[in-house]
Amino acid sequence: MAAPAPAAAPVPATPKPAQRQAVTTQPVTPVVPPKAAPPVSKPAAPSAPSVPPLRPVVAKPPTPVPLPKAPPAAAPRTAAAPSTSATVEGTQVFAGLHVPKIEASIVELKQDGSAGKSVRVSKETVIGRGTCDISYPNDLLLSPRHASLQIRAGKLVLKDLGSQNGTFHKQRQDAELTPGDVFLLGRELFRFVTQSMDENQASTEGTQLSMGAPKLQRGPVTAKLERIQLSGEVIEEFSLEKPETTLGRTKGELTFKDDPYMSGTHARIVAQPGRFLLQDLKSRNGVYRRIRNEMELRDGDEFFLGEQLFRAEIKTS
Repeated sequence: MAAPAPAAAPVPATPKPAQRQAVTTQPVTPVVPPKAAPPVSKPAAPSAPSVPPLRPVVAKPPTPVPLPKAPPAAAPRTAAAPSTSATVEGTQVFAGLHVPKIEASIVELKQDGSAGKSVRVSKETVIGRGTCDISYPNDLLLSPRHASLQIRAGKLVLKDLGSQNGTFHKQRQDAELTPGDVFLLGRELFRFVTQSMDENQASTEGTQLSMGAPKLQRGPVTAKLERIQLSGEVIEEFSLEKPETTLGRTKGELTFKDDPYMSGTHARIVAQPGRFLLQDLKSRNGVYRRIRNEMELRDGDEFFLGEQLFRAEIKTS
């Protein structure tokens, strides 16, 4: 029984302590590389304990070192942004809506058709009889501040400033008439008026008896033209009962022989289901419609206010 006892004692004693000492010496070797400790080595005993707290601080710089490497990951994103103008396999990258830049001006048109002075529109430009950007003090048909022109969102906008006699735009294509529209043919001023036939048939006693489901679409409409003065006073009325009504100086359902500025067949009003169209029959002086509040002008558009006629000139870049 005494022989096995000595054999067990040598096994734990010698090998295990040797391994633990090797482990303890290894952490000391990584501590040595920061050899900036020699100046601190003068007080040898305190330096040993003070170094361990400094080494965790030295271990932290490695963590910020990867942080600067994060911007390189963001750099490809910034590099991808300019590629909006480039193409990816033939398809252009969408870079958002582009508002075109325009240069706009208005040109005076004289009675003989020749061009007068040109005024560039770089800010809000007011036209009127009073103190304005473009002033005509002798034009009694103009209001003190009659109308304005302004570039807005890449468009040239003409706005009536609540003038007494209105601002008129030359019609360039067939357009629908809406109730209350005022337009000029030659020297004759007209106002378009409509009334639903359902309103004509309404009971005078008040509420009309409903027969079936309510109508969700516009019913038949009757219309008439009022020849008016600038003040809006009605001179005479014309019923628009036919499918087409032609107006002119010598030909048509409505003729105005005393107006030298009206063409022989000047314009036509066409009745369609639920609406009426105003057509210019290639007249010499055109059809001018009074604008409501404001409208966009296009290159070559003509408009007048008072006795002044202008043409818009627009260049887009």
